[in-house]
Amino acid sequence: MRVFHFLKAEHALAALHKSRIKIARINELNDPFELLCADMRDPRHRQGFQSFKAKCARTFGYLCFTKTWKNLMLWSMYADKHQGAALEVELSDEAAMPVKYREKRIVWDVEKIMQSGGFSQDRVDIISTTKSNHWKYEKEIRAAAPLVDAEREGNLYFSTVDIRGIVLGALSKISEEQIRDALPQGKSVKVTWARLAFGSYDVVRRKDLSVKTVTGRER
Repeated sequence: MRVFHFLKAEHALAALHKSRIKIARINELNDPFELLCADMRDPRHRQGFQSFKAKCARTFGYLCFTKTWKNLMLWSMYADKHQGAALEVELSDEAAMPVKYREKRIVWDVEKIMQSGGFSQDRVDIISTTKSNHWKYEKEIRAAAPLVDAEREGNLYFSTVDIRGIVLGALSKISEEQIRDALPQGKSVKVTWARLAFGSYDVVRRKDLSVKTVTGRER
């Protein structure tokens, strides 16, 4: 499936150059309720869920995507106020984890679950993909990325991805030449130019500029 990942201009070009994006560490995500979607009013359960989250944070992170590049809020928040870009990535259906949004926390009989052998993989998947309705506008698709398999640079972790295209923000100054220079030799991506809609609060494709295939130049 095709998904999109928003970045600042310099980070988008770096991603094109190395065909990779940064893994979002669980303890650094902007939603403090990550992996804490269960109702924890019973104080006996809080430590268990917090320990589970801490253990996950040590072993894996997420590659975070969205279903569409036409989201005004995502351009503003994650692409440097429309000055950046959205990478179009091919993500396997097996890796894709669509996030589900809820108004209320999930109520589980934790004692019964533990007596029957603990949390099943199905429940762990629910914990990993359930967020508040406040985030519904993001239409997030995520993929788990084991840190042990990642490329590490200092405190940052990166994962290789299959980048098929790049959508340039309405205020982006990224040029075709910069894209061509960033791409590995022979690697091609589809370039789309975005603009603000004239009659609605939407982000749309510039029709005066045709979608173009750009290929990395010979070194």
